[in-house]
Amino acid sequence: MMNNDLNNKKTPVMPVRTDMSGKAKHKNNTRENNTNAQSDDRAGKLKLYSIGSVVLLIAIVLLSNILFDGIFGKALTFDFSDYNQNTISQESVDFLNSLSPDTHIRIVGLFERPDNVAETAYQCIIPLLDDYVKKSDGKITVEYVNMTEQPSIISQLDPSNSYDLSSKANSYVIQYNGRIKIVDPYDCYSYDEESLAYYGQYVVIGNNTEFTFTNAMYNLTSDSAFKAYIITGLKEAGNVYITKILDAMSIDVTELPVSENFTVPDDCDLLILNGPNSDISEKMYVAMTDYLNRGGKLFVAVDYSLDNVSVRYERLNQLLNQININIDPVLISENSPGYQLGGYSVDSTVTATDDFKDYAGIPYLHSTYARSVREISSANTGAKASPVLVTSEKASLLEVDSQGNVTADGSSSESQYNVAMYAVSSDVKPARAFVFGTLNFSSDAYISSYGLNDSNVDFFRSCIRELASDKPVNALTITTKDVENYSLSPEKATGSYATAMLVVFMVVIPVILVAMAVIVYTKRKNL
Repeated sequence: MMNNDLNNKKTPVMPVRTDMSGKAKHKNNTRENNTNAQSDDRAGKLKLYSIGSVVLLIAIVLLSNILFDGIFGKALTFDFSDYNQNTISQESVDFLNSLSPDTHIRIVGLFERPDNVAETAYQCIIPLLDDYVKKSDGKITVEYVNMTEQPSIISQLDPSNSYDLSSKANSYVIQYNGRIKIVDPYDCYSYDEESLAYYGQYVVIGNNTEFTFTNAMYNLTSDSAFKAYIITGLKEAGNVYITKILDAMSIDVTELPVSENFTVPDDCDLLILNGPNSDISEKMYVAMTDYLNRGGKLFVAVDYSLDNVSVRYERLNQLLNQININIDPVLISENSPGYQLGGYSVDSTVTATDDFKDYAGIPYLHSTYARSVREISSANTGAKASPVLVTSEKASLLEVDSQGNVTADGSSSESQYNVAMYAVSSDVKPARAFVFGTLNFSSDAYISSYGLNDSNVDFFRSCIRELASDKPVNALTITTKDVENYSLSPEKATGSYATAMLVVFMVVIPVILVAMAVIVYTKRKNL
């Protein structure tokens, strides 16, 4: 039975071993091919995505630049220069906005526009003029014309050849309705007078470019007919800055040289004698007396220095005595420590009297090397003379010899003295005059050192307004901009900063973004 069972039991079937390596290998190759195909497809898409992103980014940057410059250009223009040297102030913007829409002011530089203005007199001028154009809404145009190549520009600007423009190369001409103003680039800055006088170096201490151009345009577009004459030829130091100030007040300023046939023109509204170091002549005395008798306006300023220590101004005093004022040949010495500046008795503060305390906004002003100006009693004139600026009650008067030494008996007792006075005659058409015993309010040396916005300069302007009260004059208040390090340095030109910003935003940042895209693409490609 057992044998039958064994015989009847089926023999187990052993699995047949078949070589599957070919099929498995085929499957692996298929899988790898599929993976490689997917990777290549993914890499291609990443590549296209990266390239497309870079192209899109560049397009966005370029489009944004065009749109921003066209739509928001003014709002998004920034001046990176020190003290906004190349941006006009709100005062100038308000002036431009006040002009009628059809106003056309033409500014012509009589030279080719330089490619690089750094370290030149045009460094603070050309960028500022560009800002005038941007903010004028078409009222101002600026162009540069080489007179040698286009000589017709002279007859265009000055048909009568009254200003000899052929000798004004490298200057600017501002033209409006047939009238012109000439601006020399060097007149747009204030300089250290000591460096200029002793070393012949133009050391810049202030930027008056906006003051000069805005007030020149204000003058050309105004209708003022006030005429001032400045007497020259009496060994005075110069009148550059008061000419600027008066011109900015729409006052027509002309020099009146000393001569044997000296006369005061009939159209003279104001006669100025600023810092004479010699006395007027007899002929001048007669002509100026006639001028006062017909209601003339006079501004006189002298000081006490080694250049005029022996000058007693006899004839000038004869003239001033007619309005009860006399300039004494003595030096004021301030003995009150509270009034002295730097401990010097000849350099001090002075106080504006009640009638004149609002002329500069502050009552205390600066006086240096002043002569005493006093009232004289003359019943014949009937003129009224009033103190304008006074010392403390502890000042004294010194008599000084030609070497600058105080004489043995040359000191007076302590008292209060006048540094400036104002007088009005009793005539039907009264003469009026301001007489200063210091040059700290009108000299080139003082104004160039302290700037056109100094309190003393404001006081001077107020005196001129008082003398011109029958023909109101005014000036725009444009602040002198400081210049660091007393020099013009390349870093102050907006162009360099603008170039740097352009390179950063248009080159550096896009390059960084492209590099990042390449890195991302490389990393993702190897995943």
